[in-house]
Amino acid sequence: VQQLESVRLLAGGVAHDFNNLLAAILGFAGHARADVPAASDAAHCLGEIEAAATRAGELCRQLLTFAGRNTGDTQA
Repeated sequence: VQQLESVRLLAGGVAHDFNNLLAAILGFAGHARADVPAASDAAHCLGEIEAAATRAGELCRQLLTFAGRNTGDTQA
């Protein structure tokens, strides 16, 4: 039981920190996307970055749920 609690604590901490990084990635990608033409290759790449960060955010939410720390306020 102690080992499971340790794993949950570690997973929650890593997921929380990683989610914070994803929020920054999404924010910067959104700002960059506003500065490039919508039909450009760069806009397409930024959209892919945003989609990948959003998928990674879902993994963070799953880890936070496992850790018992998902409060529904994750951003990415």
